[in-house]
Amino acid sequence: MRLLLVGVFITFSLSFGQQPSDDVNLRYVFLPGRLAFPPLTAHHQEPRVGVRKEFGSSKMKVDIGASVDMLEVRPASDSTERFRVGVDFFTFALSTNSQGLRLQIDAVDGFFGGHVMYLNDVDERRRVVVRLRLLHLSAHFLDGHFNNGTESWKDNRAPIAFTRDFGELLALYQSECDDIAYHVYGGFSYATLLRPTNINRFEYAAGFEVRSASLVESVFGKPFNMFLAHHVTLRGIPTYIGSTNVDFGVKFGHWNSTGLKMYLSWFNGLDFFSQYYDVRREHWALGFAFDFW
Repeated sequence: MRLLLVGVFITFSLSFGQQPSDDVNLRYVFLPGRLAFPPLTAHHQEPRVGVRKEFGSSKMKVDIGASVDMLEVRPASDSTERFRVGVDFFTFALSTNSQGLRLQIDAVDGFFGGHVMYLNDVDERRRVVVRLRLLHLSAHFLDGHFNNGTESWKDNRAPIAFTRDFGELLALYQSECDDIAYHVYGGFSYATLLRPTNINRFEYAAGFEVRSASLVESVFGKPFNMFLAHHVTLRGIPTYIGSTNVDFGVKFGHWNSTGLKMYLSWFNGLDFFSQYYDVRREHWALGFAFDFW
């Protein structure tokens, strides 16, 4: 985290502290606009705004957060390559019930940090992205996990001091054809600080997304995308266990811009929420998310 902040400060200092000249080819853009690469759809540790409701249960995953690209650097004005630096602040909470119009929040995971991305627009249809995120994660039980009648933690599961400071490196390849677009990705993360200590510091991830806007051209005069996203994670607790999440749905609006996603989701693996890091679950859910990139 400190390295990221220092890097952003140095980059800003260089960009605004010297005047452009014919000998300097670097091009800087402060607040370059919408995200160069939006959050991955099926990866649950991504910033988004929305709700995911499990079938046959009152449990809901409530997401609040955002990612912003703060600075873009190009080697030259006509270069297909560029770098972006940005910030990521997001959280997701587990709602288990409601009483008197008040949601009962059982657990919450909070993230803050930033990202550095390398992008290369190979041609009009293909793009290569390498994204490094540096994030701090802390997880907590809240009052919805406490039984006031017995003055005890529910399910005899007391809070643990869960903390993870980590870097996540993913490489992505994106392609767009006339009728379909897709991207595939893979990578790993490494935690420099991790509690509890029985969890392995390395995690591995891979996935893909496929979408098409050709089956239905528009709805209410706006683009309409159908999509399928699949994300797989390997986490050691300490034995490595695979977790998979599949989302199938539609998006109203341009794919890389403001819009509404509605999707059906299937999950099988270690629980989303870090206070339940060693609990394996399987469930179906229905969700929606508001994109505002």
